Amino acid sequence: MSSPRRLAAIGALLAVVAAAALVTLVLAGRTTAGVAAATAAFLVLLAALAFLAVTVRRLDGKAHRIDLRVKKYEAELARTTTALRAIDTRLGLLVQAVEESAARRAEDIGAILASLGEDRVNAMARAREVEELRAEVRALAGDGG
Repeated sequence: MSSPRRLAAIGALLAVVAAAALVTLVLAGRTTAGVAAATAAFLVLLAALAFLAVTVRRLDGKAHRIDLRVKKYEAELARTTTALRAIDTRLGLLVQAVEESAARRAEDIGAILASLGEDRVNAMARAREVEELRAEVRALAGDGG
């Protein structure tokens, strides 16, 4: 189909030819001015109707292209939403794994600290025993000498 500009140019040319034909008919006395005016008004209405039809067709085409774009963006949004859900699920699993790892580390650290505490308490008790033994040895050495 021709472009709207080409159609407008053809319509303008036909309007000039029709106006010239009506003027020629009126001047030749073949028709009255009233009939020529009514015919011209009818032709103007037909031209306006054709213009509206072309305009509506163009608007419909634009609306269709916009609709296609919206559908494309909706499909992209759906894919993005699906990807985000998958990422959210993975993040949830990672958070859970990190929390479990942190809990295990806390238990391990607690066990290590408890072990160190026991070792320290045992070491302090042994240190007292050694001190007592030294004191006894000194006392015995002092009595023997």
